[in-house]
Amino acid sequence: MEKLYVNEIRPDGEISTVGLFYSREEAEGIVKQLQNLPEKQNCKYEITYTPPTAGGPQKKQTTNTHN
Repeated sequence: MEKLYVNEIRPDGEISTVGLFYSREEAEGIVKQLQNLPEKQNCKYEITYTPPTAGGPQKKQTTNTHN
């Protein structure tokens, strides 16, 4: 089973994990919902195999979702 993290990248560069999802469809769906929220218009989202780590590299999924 695939584990995918959706990470939010805020305008100030802060990264936080939105959640852990078990299908790409579910992860992409939450990104679309977040992008439709007015208060999240300046945020970017990425889908990764690992949660963000302080200063450490992330294995990023090739599909980034940006506004």
